[in-house]
Amino acid sequence: MLVTATNPAPDKLPTLGVWQDGKLTLVSSSFPNVPDFTCDSWCYESNVEFLEARALDGGRLELRHRLNDHPDILLVTTVTPEPGAVEFAARVRRADGTEGELPTDIVTPNLCWQLRRAPGFASAPDPYPEFIKRCFIFTEKGLTFLDQTTRRRIPCRAPEDQYNNPPWVQMYVGVWQDVPQAGPTSWADYSPDRYTTTVIGAVSRDRQWLAAIANDSAPLMCQAWHDCMHNNPQWLPAEAPVKDRVWRVKVYAMENDPQKLLARVTKGFPQARHAPAAVQPEGNP
Repeated sequence: MLVTATNPAPDKLPTLGVWQDGKLTLVSSSFPNVPDFTCDSWCYESNVEFLEARALDGGRLELRHRLNDHPDILLVTTVTPEPGAVEFAARVRRADGTEGELPTDIVTPNLCWQLRRAPGFASAPDPYPEFIKRCFIFTEKGLTFLDQTTRRRIPCRAPEDQYNNPPWVQMYVGVWQDVPQAGPTSWADYSPDRYTTTVIGAVSRDRQWLAAIANDSAPLMCQAWHDCMHNNPQWLPAEAPVKDRVWRVKVYAMENDPQKLLARVTKGFPQARHAPAAVQPEGNP
């Protein structure tokens, strides 16, 4: 563990820390409202170099990364706990602290959100396809578990490969988008089933709890190898100067109530797309 934030209300707020697993820099979030629940967020699976992390007041953290394509530019991420949620918000700044011009071709962070250290949610000790059955998005049918979506085979693997029977990974796009065609060397294919809102998550093995990651701008979401999901927010407002843009995503953990989750996402991201089917009563899976 590199840094642990001082939590002013550990019975109400998630406790945050920064730790390293080999070359990966991860933010741990331990939620007091869900039993034995700690999730990790790899910051970042992107072309950036981790420099430092420090604790801030209110149980918050700050991480600094250097953009490898622009070594004089920093990606500054503030991680903030709130009851039942953790927000990641990133901005770009000049390393020298000046207000000079910023490049327009800045990388969009790719946060890898992982459930491997949450025993009630993790895939182990079950076969990995069992984990897929507990992961969900919202489609035109409402809350939809990923094994109930059409999952196309991984292009870069042979059809008979164990990871293609059934496919272990999959990408998804929104109902407002055309489904892309994956290339022959792609690590995953795109499902023809599209999401109606930018939320992806999983329920616990006992179906009592859920955890999810959400934003208001994802053009792509995926469920991948490391008990992980990617939610891919964009820099917003897109038309604003680079210095005024924010990349923002939230992790939620709570009782298994999909409607409560959607209500929290709507409050946290009022600009998020919500097609009508996503908010129909669904009940606990």
